[in-house]
Amino acid sequence: MYSAKEAAEMTGLSTSTLRYYEKEQLLPQIARNSQKYRQYTEEDIEWIKMVQCMRMANIPIQSIKKYVSLLIRGGETLEQRFVMVQNHMKDIKDQMSNLQNALDLTQKKLSFYEKLLEDPCYKNMSYSEEWKLFDHGQNQEKTGGNG
Repeated sequence: MYSAKEAAEMTGLSTSTLRYYEKEQLLPQIARNSQKYRQYTEEDIEWIKMVQCMRMANIPIQSIKKYVSLLIRGGETLEQRFVMVQNHMKDIKDQMSNLQNALDLTQKKLSFYEKLLEDPCYKNMSYSEEWKLFDHGQNQEKTGGNG
């Protein structure tokens, strides 16, 4: 059994987040000792990590709450959970694609700035000149450098 502080350290969450997860019914009932302090089991820690993973995937609290509720009900909800996880998988893949696009653009912008920093004449350039120059660089890449 682990105290709230130990559970927080093991999961990287704050004790207030653990209390919030419990209050929102994202976790099964957490046992209490005779002094009414929360006592977390290994299984509780695994539940917390599952919820934490779902939050990192930007799954809304209400969806996690519904999933946990279905999970607690057991096998009768297997199909519903399957569909939920399938939908979340699609959402995560979409997020990954969006993040990859953002990373690609950021890398392109960083390379652009590196090239500009090599030539001091660009220090007096206006933002619109820079914007046009950056767009022109993208168009060149798209057309294989012929445009």
